[in-house]
Amino acid sequence: MKDTHQKTRSAVRRDHAEDYILTSLVAFAATVVLTRAFLQLTGFPQIGNRVLHIAHALWGGLLLSVAVYLPLAYANRWAIKSSALLGGIGIGLFIDEVGKFITQANDYFFPAALPLIYGIILLNVLVYIHFRRPHNENPRDTMYRVFEGLQDALDGDLDTAEAARIEAQLAIARQSDHTEIARLADAISYYLHKERRHLATAEPDFWKRIVRHVDAFGQLVGRRLHRAIVSALLVVWVVFIAGYITVLIQGSADLAPQVLEWRLVLIAVQVAIGGVILVALATWLTNKEERGLQFAVGGFLISLVALQSVQFYLSQFSAITATLLQLVTLQVLFAYHRWYLRD
Repeated sequence: MKDTHQKTRSAVRRDHAEDYILTSLVAFAATVVLTRAFLQLTGFPQIGNRVLHIAHALWGGLLLSVAVYLPLAYANRWAIKSSALLGGIGIGLFIDEVGKFITQANDYFFPAALPLIYGIILLNVLVYIHFRRPHNENPRDTMYRVFEGLQDALDGDLDTAEAARIEAQLAIARQSDHTEIARLADAISYYLHKERRHLATAEPDFWKRIVRHVDAFGQLVGRRLHRAIVSALLVVWVVFIAGYITVLIQGSADLAPQVLEWRLVLIAVQVAIGGVILVALATWLTNKEERGLQFAVGGFLISLVALQSVQFYLSQFSAITATLLQLVTLQVLFAYHRWYLRD
């Protein structure tokens, strides 16, 4: 082992980074949807008078400020969790008024605002997917995460599952070229071994409990009924897309040339998505479940990325409804794969 130390500033992924990013992402998306729905239902009320207007972007900026200062001021893990939640809500309140920021007339209802917001949400989804992927572990990175995990020990909140995860990270840290790091890993492992009899039994957190209840409900439903639900959903979507294409074609007769070009593009994308889902349905009904789910998921992902961006430009609230329904359908498909097809 070498004992010479060399400075390094390479980034280290924070422990539970994907969970924090997911919290922020869900809070961001939910805030935009709920804010738009609330304003629509209440007639777009305003806080202020003839001179002043307290826009909700200001409240978003306030929450973003709190989200920034929390992890700067406090080292507790709850500060990171709170920062993720408040930051997501703050981004949602702020970015919801993007139409005012990109137009001379401060137009909140600018048609391109919703597609832009939706695109930002999709970029955040890509960030979440990136951090959710497994990554190569090295002694330096794992020691960072070990120190984060030990916060639970200092708070009396360390359980058996977290201790086992720290032990796995310490096993990697012991492979360090620096003697001191390997010795530190041994010392922490010795401490955990001594504390093991005092550790609480691991209990699933709130979201894991929800997943467990959903899985239990799915087992009660059974594979046959779940398969029937998937079949019905695919049939409904094929019929809906076919009907929507028909409406688009019938309404294209008297359109201006420029509008007609966009309508033709929209029809072409709908035909492509409908074709993929139709293939998925045919494959699914011939008992090729794995391949059928692959086609179906692919069709809905194309719709969510390509089609819904255009739909948000044309009609924001119907696009929100369609997006949520497609996300629900995807969850039903993923659940079937997780319960019955995954090894």
